[in-house]
Amino acid sequence: MDIAALSEATAALVAAGAAQGVGDRAANSTITVMLQRIRQVFGGDRRAQESLDQAASTGAEEAARELAAALRWYAERDRDFAAELERWAASPQPHVTQTVHAGRDAYVAGGDQTVTHHHKRADD
Repeated sequence: MDIAALSEATAALVAAGAAQGVGDRAANSTITVMLQRIRQVFGGDRRAQESLDQAASTGAEEAARELAAALRWYAERDRDFAAELERWAASPQPHVTQTVHAGRDAYVAGGDQTVTHHHKRADD
């Protein structure tokens, strides 16, 4: 079990849930369950809780990196939590569709976007 990779995948799921917004109920319910469990594991650790809140509300890359570090720290100490990270990372994720309306500045607007794709290869 690669805890670092599982932590990064889980942080990416949390951040993607923030970026996706409220449009997809299935994704949001999955993310909500994950957030509740992560909050429980983090307990009174204010810094870890803040990294979770930041990643969940903004989807920012830096926030996701900080969350991944916190997830890794806790998963290395709690095998049950590490197994949950593994289950979350392995679960099929709902399909996400993005529609962009940019008017005449579509070329410029497209240059300001960052899209991250996470794909699990069959041989992993």
